[in-house]
Amino acid sequence: MEFLLPVVLALITSILGPIAVEWVRKKLNKPTTADPLAEAIEHNQEIDHQLQLIMDETDASRIWIAQFHNGGHFYPTGKSIQKFSIFYEKVAPAINSIMELFQNIPVSLFPKALGQLFKERELIILDCEGNNNYDLPSVPGERGSQSFYMLSIHDTDDRFIGVLALSFVEKERKLTKDEWILIRSKTGTIGTLLANYLKNTKK
Repeated sequence: MEFLLPVVLALITSILGPIAVEWVRKKLNKPTTADPLAEAIEHNQEIDHQLQLIMDETDASRIWIAQFHNGGHFYPTGKSIQKFSIFYEKVAPAINSIMELFQNIPVSLFPKALGQLFKERELIILDCEGNNNYDLPSVPGERGSQSFYMLSIHDTDDRFIGVLALSFVEKERKLTKDEWILIRSKTGTIGTLLANYLKNTKK
């Protein structure tokens, strides 16, 4: 019987060997589970960095990002109500925040402004006190802004997903050509960051 032992061991090894190797390979290649909180913190830092670059270049008083989202349903069809909220905001010293005022806002309240952004991708109000053509008095005017800019944010599939806005409080401010180049570039970067983050959170 002893002569059968090496044969049996060889047979077992030939069968279990590949199985063991495959098990180890899968263990080593198994992707680690992502930490949602860590991802969110890193993502928010990236967005904040882009906003800080814009503020440093333009000396804006206030800059914020609003994103579109669902917010309840219409009766009786159940169709989603489209709303937007400010998710990111940076303000200069002594400048009031407006973030808390703009949460779960129906898009129906700003048809002219959002229509302009949807078609032209940019909205410019150099003189907030003398211009009320975009149904926006409560956005720039209420907080004392003199000049106000909005740019549409698009994802990697060119879908309109949000708004980037800049306010200048102390005096009217016309952006320079170089500033426009920077802001448009950063708006594109922000759109990509938001799109990639939203795609990753769906997995």
